[in-house]
Amino acid sequence: MTNGRKEVTIELQTMIHDIETGDKETQKQSFSGELMVQGKFDVLRYTEFLEDGQKIQNMITIQPERVAIRRSGAIKMNQQFQENSRTENIYQHMHGSMRMETFTNRISFEKEKDNKGNLQMDYNMKLNGQLEREHRLVLTFS
Repeated sequence: MTNGRKEVTIELQTMIHDIETGDKETQKQSFSGELMVQGKFDVLRYTEFLEDGQKIQNMITIQPERVAIRRSGAIKMNQQFQENSRTENIYQHMHGSMRMETFTNRISFEKEKDNKGNLQMDYNMKLNGQLEREHRLVLTFS
């Protein structure tokens, strides 16, 4: 698929390591979504439902060495990841807003000819200036 749209299954795994306490947390989620290939970048779109039924629309734009995650609905954010760079944004949810500061260590994206793909990112994040935590995001789609 050079350009166009395709229905995909998205598997998302996030791992968070609290550097100070050593605690580790892993979360795995699966979604039905859509892959849109537009020239030099790929866009994944899917809807996430919270336990109370609220919806979050997610759009992940993947470019070489740059990824953007945009969420709207019950949670709002527009998080940018650029390899070896620090970025900031505001995470808005029903209880208020938090400032997010992210340093992206590594972005790896591989896509096969049949449009199966794998995105991995390693980054450090601070919420509201609190202690920094290490994150790894692994996203596959097929």
